[in-house]
Order: sequence, then C-alpha cells, then structure tokens
Amino acid sequence: MSGFYNRDLAFKYIKETIDDGLSKMGDIKLDNSICDSWITYSQKILELTTKDYNPSILLNYLRIIASFGISTNPHQKISTCLEYLIGVLKLL
Repeated sequence: MSGFYNRDLAFKYIKETIDDGLSKMGDIKLDNSICDSWITYSQKILELTTKDYNPSILLNYLRIIASFGISTNPHQKISTCLEYLIGVLKLL
C-alpha cells in the first residue's frame, strides 16, 4: 500500500479472511497445523491492510496470538482471532 490507504480494499481483504476463518471453524478435522497456517495468513493480511492506517491494530493482534497456550484448541484460537478481526472491520 506504500503511502496511501484504501479503506475499501482493506475491508474486502479482512472480510475475506474472516469468511475463510469461519469456513475453517466449520471443519471438524481442524487441526493445529491448519489453524496456525490460517493465523499466519490472517496476520499477513492484517499487516498489509492496516499498517498505514493504524499500526497498533496489528500489534494488538500479535499480543492475542502470543497469548495462546499450547493447550488452546484450534477452534478456540480461530474464534478468538475472528472476534478481533470482526472488531477491526467495525473500525474501518
């Protein structure tokens, strides 16, 4: 995005990430590797879409991800991330 911010594109990409996460939540075979891949993907999308708008959005997301323990199940991880991403959409 280098220097300019497109709110509509940010909204679109974050919404698509949320939709993908919801799809993953519906999979009874969701495991940690799929979950971790989605979290990494969502982190990259958030970085690309919000770094020029408000860098603290990504920092807060990274704190949430870092708070997950090894005993946190994949559905709970994605659910927590989705809650945050939905909150971000409300800010845009």
